Amino acid sequence: MKFFTRVLIGMGFFVLFGCLPVRANEKRSSLPSKVLAASTVFVENQTTSAELLNTSYTELSKWGRLQVVDTAQKADIVLRLSNGNSVRFVPGGENSQAPEPKIAKQNFVGADEAVPPGSTRLSVIDPKTGNSVWSDIRKTDSPKAATHILDGLREAFDHKKK
Repeated sequence: MKFFTRVLIGMGFFVLFGCLPVRANEKRSSLPSKVLAASTVFVENQTTSAELLNTSYTELSKWGRLQVVDTAQKADIVLRLSNGNSVRFVPGGENSQAPEPKIAKQNFVGADEAVPPGSTRLSVIDPKTGNSVWSDIRKTDSPKAATHILDGLREAFDHKKK
């Protein structure tokens, strides 16, 4: 009787915890049709790392799915790299005032969670509305780890193709 109970409890835990990661990936993987139809991308680097921006360009080039453009106005989607450290130009002068910060519209679960140290958030932004429509957080604390910055986006595209 005890053996049967243990097996039943073990199977219950297996089913319960075995299904959670699949559900989490499904929520994060959903890309709007506008993103799936995108052919051009602008990369907005809100980190303090030029190396991470360069790695993103390299990975986008290897992937070959999206063509990088030089302005957000020319892009179908914007990829925003952020890690909690950002640098912005503030014009100097006697009468200049710093612009009001824009608060991004985050329309999905997990969009507002903090980015852990050593990680970077990759957000897909609709350039017309400024809405964030998808997001992923990846470890980028080493050059090798940074090469996986686009893995979540590639998986989301592949998941939608199937």
